[in-house]
Amino acid sequence: MDLTATPIKTKYIKENDDFVEEVINSLKRDINEGKINIENGDFIILSEKFVSTSENNLVDEKEASPKFWAYFCYYWSKYLWGYILGPLLKTRKDRIKNLRKMPKKETIRHKQIVIDNVGLRYALKPASEGGIDLTNVPGTYASLLPENPKKSAEKVYNAIKKELSVDVVLIIIDTDATYRFYKWYITALPIASEGIISKVGVLGYIIGKLGGLFKIGGLCGATPLTIVGNEIHKKYDLRELLYISNLADTSQVPFVKSIHDVMKKHNSFEITAEILREMEHTPIVLIKDKNKDKRR
Repeated sequence: MDLTATPIKTKYIKENDDFVEEVINSLKRDINEGKINIENGDFIILSEKFVSTSENNLVDEKEASPKFWAYFCYYWSKYLWGYILGPLLKTRKDRIKNLRKMPKKETIRHKQIVIDNVGLRYALKPASEGGIDLTNVPGTYASLLPENPKKSAEKVYNAIKKELSVDVVLIIIDTDATYRFYKWYITALPIASEGIISKVGVLGYIIGKLGGLFKIGGLCGATPLTIVGNEIHKKYDLRELLYISNLADTSQVPFVKSIHDVMKKHNSFEITAEILREMEHTPIVLIKDKNKDKRR
């Protein structure tokens, strides 16, 4: 593949804002300014959080009522992952450091929210549990995954086809990773596109890390939750689609990738609406494959 990736800036999208309208307006703006051109078979990649926030698929963690398993998962993550499993599975040193200093009150509330919304098997993961994200959402809110990624993707795809008269491939991605283990692809997320094993919780993360340790797989990068649109995407194998998804993810502005980045920059574990409005947002990425015509 000969790929180019172009991130598309948008405004900060709030709960109940129309994400489809924002996609169309942002694409039209960059087309009119000569920054991009979109052709049939190009890939438009959307961040899942952009969709979830618009659809008001948020929960307020201050409303959590922590129970036994939330406390258990806190100690499990801080000590078992921070001092034993993390080093054994060659987790990055900065992530291990973050686990060892995770704040108790906020983490216990977060773990309870994970348990309540996706289940214990996801809360046992050390971070990025079940796709429930704390970054780029205001206050003590957390962003859940879109309730129906395929339906959301089809809305955007149909709007682009109608408004821009172009037939693209539309993918919604999550930063949380997909891994390869031998010939299988697996993620710790509760949902993923066809061909990726999901719904296994923390086991997806452990198996993925083992694939890398035993040199029979390893990290592939961001996970496509759904793929709709132009049939040309069926000409790409899963490995190529994962590469495209990860290229889009790494092309976005890496302003805040974790809650720990927020702590360092703003000396707070809480992101305010003011901070979010000041940030640069590129939840849309245009991927062009210069050799796509060879696949037709």
